[in-house]
Amino acid sequence: MNRRDATVTSRRWSLLAVALVGSMISARCGTAPSAPGALPAARVPLRSFAGAPEAEAALLELEDRRAFDPSILESAARSADPAVRVRAALALGRIGDLRGRPLLVSLLSDPSPAVQASAAFGSQVLGDPSLTLELIPLLSRRDVSVESAAAKAIGFLARGDGQDALVAAVDTAAAPEPRATILRSLWRFATPATEAAARRFATDPDVRVRFGAIYALARKPLETSLPVLTATLSDSDADTAAYAARALGVLGKKESILPLFGALNGGKPPLMTNALVALEAVLEKNPGSTAGKERIARVVALAGDANPNIAVPALTLLRQFAGRDRDVFRRLWSIATTGTGRRRQVALLSATAVLRDTAFPTLEVAAKSPDPIVRATAAEAVGYLSFSRAAPLRATLVSDPSPVVRAAVLSGLTTGEAVAQNRAVIQRALNDADAGVRASAIEALTRSEDPSTLTVLSDALSKSAGSREPDVPIAVVAAAEKLRSNPGARAILEAAYRSQNPVVSRIARRSLLKNFRADPAAFPPSEFRPARSAADCLGLLAEAKKPWSATIETRS
Repeated sequence: MNRRDATVTSRRWSLLAVALVGSMISARCGTAPSAPGALPAARVPLRSFAGAPEAEAALLELEDRRAFDPSILESAARSADPAVRVRAALALGRIGDLRGRPLLVSLLSDPSPAVQASAAFGSQVLGDPSLTLELIPLLSRRDVSVESAAAKAIGFLARGDGQDALVAAVDTAAAPEPRATILRSLWRFATPATEAAARRFATDPDVRVRFGAIYALARKPLETSLPVLTATLSDSDADTAAYAARALGVLGKKESILPLFGALNGGKPPLMTNALVALEAVLEKNPGSTAGKERIARVVALAGDANPNIAVPALTLLRQFAGRDRDVFRRLWSIATTGTGRRRQVALLSATAVLRDTAFPTLEVAAKSPDPIVRATAAEAVGYLSFSRAAPLRATLVSDPSPVVRAAVLSGLTTGEAVAQNRAVIQRALNDADAGVRASAIEALTRSEDPSTLTVLSDALSKSAGSREPDVPIAVVAAAEKLRSNPGARAILEAAYRSQNPVVSRIARRSLLKNFRADPAAFPPSEFRPARSAADCLGLLAEAKKPWSATIETRS
């Protein structure tokens, strides 16, 4: 979903909510209670729980705070109830404290498959690559849930010995599942060895295995996979074919144009959507490539499809032909000026990309629309105009009452040159009343190579210190990551780590550890301070176990 489709002020980073919802999911095992594997003597006083609900509530409270309590965690990991041990493994991962590593390792050898699978997932969430060594033996566990969870974790941790183990496990897997999961877990490596392993199963009769193989090849595609990916466009499974189309777009080879056009004839929505997006990418990388009248006519027809997931990428693709085909441009212009909803937005952007300064009168009309989304589209489209032509319209839109529109002005500054030319606009946005707009200004600055950007980041971080809204400091952290080659970037991240907002502090800490190899002991993770009692946690767990269902609606 485009950022214009939601108000900028609602960009409240919901990491706390996501973590809470995730922690409400409680795994259960239907077997009789069994004791965990042999554990060393307890290092802390153990706590006894009245029952599984009390133990789960205690673990949920720790997860909610991201707090490490050795007594509660070790007591839960030693529980005779496998359901409690399952929850302990999840909690150890979600809390994210490396002090929990020894307990996770012990749970990886638990006699209960459910506990082992949970511990593998916890290892993935904890993110400690050294756990790969303990996870590898689970690939031969001969329990589907355990093998699959271990494969996902090993792939996520992405260590060299993990790659070798996954490649070997592909051939030795006893059934289509977990082989399919093992194949999917190879995608992060994208090496000749993982490519060769995946290609062996690209035409497997089992659709799960076939999809896993193509997924591994498609996420970070290598040019040597081009023939396999091209052939997969005709796969009977639409999702498998769709991933192949995506990969061809990433590779951007001219020889993929005709096969991708062929995928538009009679394909299912996932394939057609990805083929349209891929064609836009390939044609953008190969200017001057021709498609032929019949193929272009097919894209024009799809631009009017009832399914917005097909129509919208088709409208985007039409910009590649509108400058040379009068009929295509008329269709695009008609939707841009008289259409509605997302289709009009995309058509207006595509038409402006073709017309450039000539589109000014139309953008001027759109900028006066009562609909803030239409005005936001005009604000972003202004980025296609020359600086002198765009200046008066941009000056009007940067003062729009809607923060969505003001942020869209900044989205239109896509190059370093545009950022340099519009520093006054960005400076105004840095002082905007809306935190989301200020964050968008920070994002825009990262598109420039101006060495003074770090000073601006430092000032913005200082000014946001007393704000409850984390938009600006999180944007500063992201910007400092992009500018990490600059000697001053680390100091900004360390300042963000000292934030009173735990979300900001933890994100900054993660960046310091990942990008600057900071010592974890020097930057202990901060805790959240939610005001929830044990009774609240029990109530949340009870709610989580109700038979909830979700409905997803797509609007054109």
